[in-house]
Amino acid sequence: MRLDKFLSNAGVGSRKEVKYIIKEGRVLVDYEIVEDPSFEVGKNQKIFLDGKEIIPYHNVYIVMNKPAGFTSSKSEFERNVFEFINHPYLKKLHIVGRLDKDVEGLLIITNDGDFTHKIISPKSKIEKEYLVEIIGTLTEEMVKIAEAGIKLKNGTKFAPAKIKKINEEVISITITEGKFHEIKLITTVIGLKYKKIKRIRIGKLKLSDFNLSPGEWIEVPFEKVRLAMEK
Repeated sequence: MRLDKFLSNAGVGSRKEVKYIIKEGRVLVDYEIVEDPSFEVGKNQKIFLDGKEIIPYHNVYIVMNKPAGFTSSKSEFERNVFEFINHPYLKKLHIVGRLDKDVEGLLIITNDGDFTHKIISPKSKIEKEYLVEIIGTLTEEMVKIAEAGIKLKNGTKFAPAKIKKINEEVISITITEGKFHEIKLITTVIGLKYKKIKRIRIGKLKLSDFNLSPGEWIEVPFEKVRLAMEK
């Protein structure tokens, strides 16, 4: 791979910007200055910029506790969750299963498209669990309606959902899809009103495992985030 492409992929800057950096003599390959942007970097060679080793482009996995009031997008017109993230791969990152602006909780952010597909594909049947603060009283009949699967008047179908009572004001809803407003619509259709929604689990990956306050995030190894793919 060309040296300028290596640096650009690693998030150092654009191809144009890194060419200037290289020509300024600020880049070392195996501790020797290289000023040619087209220099071919070997697989095991180490690259340094201003004395700091540059890590080759790789898959990144971030776990965030999303606060309410922020969109799960890179919108230029609304405040969004990427405002919290300071990372060299920021422009290449995307969200694995978005949350509505007013919903909080577990978000996974990555640049790994294959991983994302495995999590969000309905065929994978990965569970996503939400805590919902409600107005009303959960009944056995409501639970049965959700467990049977719900069909809306517009033809939209929701796969069977699991509902359990946490306390008088909070229920847990677990789904395997993630359609538009699914948790809100399930709650409304069965006869309840929601006040607050928080995603707490994807697969076997739990938000509680990370001790993150709203807006905080942490980069984790694949060995940890892969729990999200487990059923």
